[in-house]
Amino acid sequence: MNMTLSKRGDYVMRSAIALARAYESGTPRKIREVVAETEMPRTFASQILADLVRAGLALSRAGRDGGYRLSRPPSDITVLEVVEAAEGSLRAERCALGEGPCRWEAVCPLHETWTQATTRLAQLLTETSLAEVAARDEAIEMGRYPVPADSHRSHARSAELSDVVHIELGAAAVHEVLGSRRNWSAVLGAAVHDVGGLESAGTATPPLVADCSIEALPTADAEGDEEGYMLAWRLSEPGGRSHFEGELHVRPVDAERSELQVSGIWHQDVEAGALPETAAIEARARRVLRGMLRRVAREIEEGLQKEALSSSRGRSSAVL
Repeated sequence: MNMTLSKRGDYVMRSAIALARAYESGTPRKIREVVAETEMPRTFASQILADLVRAGLALSRAGRDGGYRLSRPPSDITVLEVVEAAEGSLRAERCALGEGPCRWEAVCPLHETWTQATTRLAQLLTETSLAEVAARDEAIEMGRYPVPADSHRSHARSAELSDVVHIELGAAAVHEVLGSRRNWSAVLGAAVHDVGGLESAGTATPPLVADCSIEALPTADAEGDEEGYMLAWRLSEPGGRSHFEGELHVRPVDAERSELQVSGIWHQDVEAGALPETAAIEARARRVLRGMLRRVAREIEEGLQKEALSSSRGRSSAVL
């Protein structure tokens, strides 16, 4: 069960922690400073910080002495407020058991338990202040925070990746699909299956896809207005876990062709005693990224072709 924040929630929490650690100085933080501290893509930084401003958790001021700072002390801000600034209200939007048999038309047998679990999680997040999380972050940075027995991170290996694939569609059509669909887990799963699993202890097992999303965010950077996307995924497999986070851009080639360009960082966590060579990890990561981009392009092309065919058949039926 995936209990992690979305990529947007991840960046909002990182930014809130950075502002919390700077609060006592009384000096607003520039976007470039927050980006450097959080490793958040520069392209999306202003949009992420705007989430905190809209939620009333941060203030922004333009000008040479401007920047972003928390609207009140971090000890007065709860983790729940930060999470909800990015993720929305922490409540179940639909029944935990889906549709169910006809006798479940009004309520399902898991409803009360699920509601109580959500309520308790919200209560814990409310009882935890942003100041506490910022203090933990500082302790971790200084090497003073004990690593918990169930830590999710170990032996991290990172690789900077970039790739480009062509797509036989105009940029406007590509943007339409990318802007309307966020979950690409099945597409990533197929791409990873094609590449094969991470070699671990003499075996290769296809990994499990935890999550993959392409989230559109309007951006405005120094090079001008441009629409970009956050591409992020997490994988889990016997040899370890990995995740990728980066930026995706659509570049027009001509009226009927475009390029999908991706750049980002692949993080590989591998278990002790099962440490593949860094070169092998990077090579596999590049193959996965290339396979993912090719499948995204194919998915967009085939999806729009089916849509056009369906629309054509509809018009023909109307004429008859």
